[in-house]
Amino acid sequence: MKEKIKDYLIILIFTLLVSFPLVSSNIDVYVDDGIQHIARLMGTFQSIVDDGELFPVIMSNFCNGFGYSWNIFYSPFTAYVPMIFRLFTDSYELILKLFMVLISFLSGIAMYEFTKKVTKNRYAGLLASALYIFVPYRLTDMYQRYAIAELASFIFLPITFHGMYNIFNSEEKSIKKSLVLTLGAVGLILTHIVMAMYVAIFCLIYLLINAKKLKDKEVLKMLGINILLIILLSSFYLLPMLEHRVNTEYEVFKNGRMENTATLIDSKTNVIDLIYTQDGKLVKEIGFVTLVGLLLTFIAYKKIDKSYKMIYWFSLITGIMCIIISLKIFPFEKLPEILKMIQFTFRLLEFSSFFFVFVAAVNYSVVIKDFQMKDVVVLTTICVLLFIPFVRRIDFKKDWKEEQLWPAVEVSNYTGRVHAGCATFEYLPSKAFNNLDYIKNRENAIYILEGYANIENERKLGSQMEFDISEIQENTKLELPYIYYLGYEVIFENANEKEKIDVSESENGFVQINMQSKDAGKITVRYTGTILMKISYLISFLTLICIFGRTSFAKNKRVKHSK
Repeated sequence: MKEKIKDYLIILIFTLLVSFPLVSSNIDVYVDDGIQHIARLMGTFQSIVDDGELFPVIMSNFCNGFGYSWNIFYSPFTAYVPMIFRLFTDSYELILKLFMVLISFLSGIAMYEFTKKVTKNRYAGLLASALYIFVPYRLTDMYQRYAIAELASFIFLPITFHGMYNIFNSEEKSIKKSLVLTLGAVGLILTHIVMAMYVAIFCLIYLLINAKKLKDKEVLKMLGINILLIILLSSFYLLPMLEHRVNTEYEVFKNGRMENTATLIDSKTNVIDLIYTQDGKLVKEIGFVTLVGLLLTFIAYKKIDKSYKMIYWFSLITGIMCIIISLKIFPFEKLPEILKMIQFTFRLLEFSSFFFVFVAAVNYSVVIKDFQMKDVVVLTTICVLLFIPFVRRIDFKKDWKEEQLWPAVEVSNYTGRVHAGCATFEYLPSKAFNNLDYIKNRENAIYILEGYANIENERKLGSQMEFDISEIQENTKLELPYIYYLGYEVIFENANEKEKIDVSESENGFVQINMQSKDAGKITVRYTGTILMKISYLISFLTLICIFGRTSFAKNKRVKHSK
């Protein structure tokens, strides 16, 4: 235990070194995706305060106060986990910075544990951790693109393959140890579902390579339990998203909306980019220390321990394939549509970075005679020195301040293709997206589309609204000031009755209700989520409780037997 604590402290030092630029108050964390993540954090917190929801799915103050949902469609890890830091600061820039530091540390820990498990060598684990934390493409996500969701997925790549290794290679067939796979896979789904899809393909290939081991009933049992738990634990996110996919047309699900052939082609990598980066370009380098480590394969491969030779070669070959597929020579645009959801071919460099770091760390550990801490320090020092030139590529001139994003940036005639808080409006219903001018000019009030009703005392706060209604004509259609997402509940109430009113989507992509002739009364609107949403939350929660309960029971049982 003392050894592990010491190693974790060393990884913390790696983390602080790579995070040092974040100390500057002038660093522009609003670059590229950064502004969207900061705005999303702001909107999530305001919805917690205004709407009283613990895990809000709609940012009720976005899109001119009509509500815009990130959290139904976009992986929720980067919306909810950073809120831990809101307990200590009200600066969302600082929250994002602290979250990136946490991601770096957890990524290093995950890589250390995976490599140490496979090689049984703590120094190989420490080197892999350092290389992973300083790997150039991870730095690109952290400091050039501020692609926080993709950056967070670096945590769960090693965890996923740690779990796969435990199932197929561990001498001790343990359900508990195999659950590392569940942790990694669920983490990937909740951080970046497209990257999770690619990792699922890699895991399937690894499974096929180990097909002979499927004859072992314990292996099949562990795989089955993990697959079931992955589905159940992630259902709170996947089921509501699928429900929206089935019931309404949203931009995000339209063919060609999230993937663009021209963008895929433009994002391809030149071979020279893997070694050297021109000024003003994204860094796509393999990394000097990692590259040298890979070249050692010609010497190291004969010395690789038989127990992990398969995962070693799998990692090397898969990393090379990811590189090839990302290059300009490869016709990526001709692949199936689902694979093109990755949007940018250079995203494949995340996978090659992970696999290459593992291979490089193994190579160094077997080639260098009596590989020890001093070797880790020397190689890490080279990584740190090479990080210094990278710092020149970081933008330290901010154009935005978070006060400009609060309470939410208005959607107006000056809004371009990209909006701070709504990105490219990809999470709008298609009817609303095709009528953006309506959103820009609409009043935050109830509209009577057909028929007549007398409406008074409109009171709206976030996703909750009340108003008095009277003189209702038959078949009167009211459009409420909410963009249409499943889960809004509308209740009509007077002295004689209390009735739930059916909700539908208007031609403008807003929430619509159809009123029949009634006596005067009051209508209450609030966002409650759908029945399927509530069921999915319950499924995930009960599954989590069962896992913790089963683990605690097994632990207590072992303690009892040991006495």
